[in-house]
Amino acid sequence: MEVQAILFDLDGTLVDSIPLYKQAYFQTLSVFGLVLSEQEFNKIFWENHKLTNVLMRFNLSHRDAEIRKYRDDLYTKTLSEKVKWFEDAKDFADSLKNETPRAIVTGSWRSYVDAIERRIDLSPISSMIVTADDCQPYDKPHPHSLLLAAERLGIAPEHCIYIGDQDFDIQAARSANMANCLIAREHTSPQAHQNAMHVIRSLQELPALLSQMK
Repeated sequence: MEVQAILFDLDGTLVDSIPLYKQAYFQTLSVFGLVLSEQEFNKIFWENHKLTNVLMRFNLSHRDAEIRKYRDDLYTKTLSEKVKWFEDAKDFADSLKNETPRAIVTGSWRSYVDAIERRIDLSPISSMIVTADDCQPYDKPHPHSLLLAAERLGIAPEHCIYIGDQDFDIQAARSANMANCLIAREHTSPQAHQNAMHVIRSLQELPALLSQMK
């Protein structure tokens, strides 16, 4: 397969934001008197369950907007103050040239991305960023966001590869008829390794992989 465009997930792939999200999530639940175990959080995160579904379990749907705002305000503040590139991602971004079209495709809201960009310049990867705001009501593993990015780049999906750190990233790429590559990070789900077409441990491995795919 000839790769003509590269699509990147953002959180957990390029930037080390998942611990910050986890911190904001647990702190928010604590403020509202809720407790989750690490195992429960991992299941929610790995399966991409929404806060709405979690609050339904606790019979707190009537406070959804209030709790969501608290979490989002806390998370965006933390992102703008503390988020960092993964070291391999920063090195990779610094080495990129412009001959291959690229996009960032994230399940995060634009407000989260804006907070990240107050601290990190994402433009070396791409200035084209597809966020959750562009894709509602569809969330990964639905392929809508990936197909939208391919359309905006003017590249057929079968000539794109999506790089992500979670199983729902891999599933979305498969559903979009794209090649996929798992970047295995600390918070990557075990299931993702089984379903990925390619697995790398560092983005520094990506150029060699792409060269093999020509």
